[in-house]
Amino acid sequence: MDLPKYIHGKNIDLPKTLASRVSFLRNARRIHIAELAHEARISIRFLEDIEAGIETWLPVTVRQRIARVLKTDPNILEEVEVKNENQDFSKNIPLEIIERIQDEILSGEKNIKCPLCQNPLRPWVQEGFDLNGLPIKSAKAHCTVCIFQLRS
Repeated sequence: MDLPKYIHGKNIDLPKTLASRVSFLRNARRIHIAELAHEARISIRFLEDIEAGIETWLPVTVRQRIARVLKTDPNILEEVEVKNENQDFSKNIPLEIIERIQDEILSGEKNIKCPLCQNPLRPWVQEGFDLNGLPIKSAKAHCTVCIFQLRS
């Protein structure tokens, strides 16, 4: 499918999930995943998680940067995002445990257990920039078995 130079409005048939939409637009624009990550100032791992369907909702600034690189209106991405409030299972876990997991991730620990089911967590550090352009790091993780996700 040939895409218009800039996509806006609802006059184009695009995939129905954030993962497939970002992947489709990136491939249609012939942009390598590393190039999109670099130009949008997000980590390759975060972009891989978006395209894998692990990340289903984007912060406004990230959405705007990805949309700019993909030459599309940010609303084209936002309309297929899913922010499921039920995904924040950390509310049922004591804050001390969440903070310990975050500290372990940020210090490079890889063998971290899920606080819900004790199976391995898949941890990573998301690197980005704050509104002043200063680098920031956030601890992220999801369980390889149950529904636990850490979003700090």
